[in-house]
Amino acid sequence: MKKTIQFLSLVVAMIFSTVALAQDAPKFIGKSVVESLNKTPNYGFGVSAERAMRSAFMMYDKMKKSGVEINNYEIVIWGMVVRDIKEDKELFDFLSKYSTDGLKVTVCSVAMNRLGIEKEDLPKGFEVVDDAYVRIFELQALGYNVLIP
Repeated sequence: MKKTIQFLSLVVAMIFSTVALAQDAPKFIGKSVVESLNKTPNYGFGVSAERAMRSAFMMYDKMKKSGVEINNYEIVIWGMVVRDIKEDKELFDFLSKYSTDGLKVTVCSVAMNRLGIEKEDLPKGFEVVDDAYVRIFELQALGYNVLIP
């Protein structure tokens, strides 16, 4: 029991330190990094959890504010978070503000079918793809820098 409490305490401490570090993250990307990123201006982000999904949208903002040239930026969403988008109004509203040029959001139809989600349940501008994993492979084949946290 004592070891369980110690382990849980460690996990809670790690979570809070991660949140604290994220809040202290620089608001802009350094100039030399921006120059490197501008060499390959196509980005893909694969997400299946709310936190990673929010991070993908916030990274888009950070890159734009920092002067990163973005030709294409696509967030591919799958898993249970697809249901959260429909059921969590605050999350839905957060995502709805991102219907801008240069940012594409795609949602896996396999996840939608399994969770009973319709295209009308998603924010305006979100697109449906047949399979999230196949879409990620396609983005990689097209030369995108792809990240799946």
